[in-house]
Amino acid sequence: MPLEPLRDKFESFNFDVQEVDGHNFSMVADAIGKAQAVYSQPSVIIAHTIPGKGVSIFERDYRWHGAPPGKGPEDKVKRAEQGKEALRQLRTLSGNVHASDID
Repeated sequence: MPLEPLRDKFESFNFDVQEVDGHNFSMVADAIGKAQAVYSQPSVIIAHTIPGKGVSIFERDYRWHGAPPGKGPEDKVKRAEQGKEALRQLRTLSGNVHASDID
């Protein structure tokens, strides 16, 4: 059965519902703080995420669900290089990539 409209389902059970970008830690932290302040009803935070976000070989590819780097599909990157490639892409996103971190 489809989950959507998830917000409507929780609201029908009188939940205080917040929806956030699950990749934005500040938004998640703020939502947790707001949820902790609600005493009159149960709270739920719906965090919208993209599976594998930030690593092009993983992003939105269901085949990576439950598969760690080195055990995933080889159509984009050989298994022996999957971990290094994932770290390279993630560190580049943070702006803190150093050549010594990858090797």
